[in-house]
Amino acid sequence: MNYLPSLKTLTPLLILIAFTNKAFTQSIQTEVEIIQEVFGLEKKLAVANFMNLKESADEFWTIYDEYETERQKLGKKRIQVISEYAQSYPNISEGKIEELLNRTQAVKKSFDKLLKIHFKKMKKEVGVKKAAQFWQIETYFSSLVQANIYSQSPFLVKLMVSFL
Repeated sequence: MNYLPSLKTLTPLLILIAFTNKAFTQSIQTEVEIIQEVFGLEKKLAVANFMNLKESADEFWTIYDEYETERQKLGKKRIQVISEYAQSYPNISEGKIEELLNRTQAVKKSFDKLLKIHFKKMKKEVGVKKAAQFWQIETYFSSLVQANIYSQSPFLVKLMVSFL
């Protein structure tokens, strides 16, 4: 998949935006929306290559577009949590840590539920094999983004540097 390098380079940009100053919060929201639009387009091309759809393509893309719209909304919530963590670090209170962890878990559960709902829809419309491919590539992208986010977390960066 020749689209993956551009997806990998996009995640650090999301992190950079999330770690900007509080004064730019409104600006961050606009940039996140633009980046999600670009990411969605590149991602859609990668999905198209991976899925190799012939018949049932219209049904697949209808469900996929619905999924992607909802996924992007959840992505904004995840970026908000990351932004709040970055703005509070290193003086973050225990109460704020617990709140952010609870919100992170809620977003993760919502992602999982969204994927399961759309897997079922795809299975009905395009068959279990194509639905499983959809699950596989979405899980891959989600894991890739999540790994990049965690690798750039201020706490983890500090921890990794301390081991060097």
